[in-house]
Amino acid sequence: MSILEDFQKKNPDYKILSIDDPDFKKYGKVYTKYDISEVKDYMDKNVKISSPSNFYTPSNKELEKIPAIQEMGKDIYAFMPIEAGECTGQSTNFSAIEYHQGSETNIMLTDVIMVLGQRSTLDTKGEYSPSEDGQIFFVPAGTVVEFYSTTLHYAPIKVHDSGFSIIVILIKGSNEELPADFKSDNKRIVKQNKFQLVDPSRKDKIAIGVEVGLTGKLIEMTPLDK
Repeated sequence: MSILEDFQKKNPDYKILSIDDPDFKKYGKVYTKYDISEVKDYMDKNVKISSPSNFYTPSNKELEKIPAIQEMGKDIYAFMPIEAGECTGQSTNFSAIEYHQGSETNIMLTDVIMVLGQRSTLDTKGEYSPSEDGQIFFVPAGTVVEFYSTTLHYAPIKVHDSGFSIIVILIKGSNEELPADFKSDNKRIVKQNKFQLVDPSRKDKIAIGVEVGLTGKLIEMTPLDK
């Protein structure tokens, strides 16, 4: 039995698709040409999976020097300035959505679950239910995937009890703090080039001003044992 089949068996209430499913094509593109061995080596030697909460750094200069990431910057972002940083953690649920101006490229260093949706649905309805409007995908370790700027996403859900680890590549400056004097009528803006809405359960984010925009049942999954 495959890891996906094991995970589906442990989480029978959810329809979990493979990234080979035709539905994935509207959310992103998988790349197979890049040698990510140096990225894996760096992460194995220098970055531990965070616990109990998630950890994300928008820009890690050492990662950004790695030739494969530089190559992705040329191919996917047409040589625009990019940033690359690690995101690790222990998420078992999907409690927010976000999007950016410009694609986000992820290098999956562990198996992960991604809950994906389309911004057009959010903009039409004015709110979003991940359990009803989104789709769930199993993305195996070693995958390099570009998520289009129209794709709603958030941090992965872990497949294994040990947690998840990915690299996030974005246009340089994304997810950095906004200037102190920043003002906008767009209440979805939470950081530079980061538009986000949260589930009512995210009291931590609501307390700092992030808007509630998620509805429906919270997606909660059980990871595989070590």
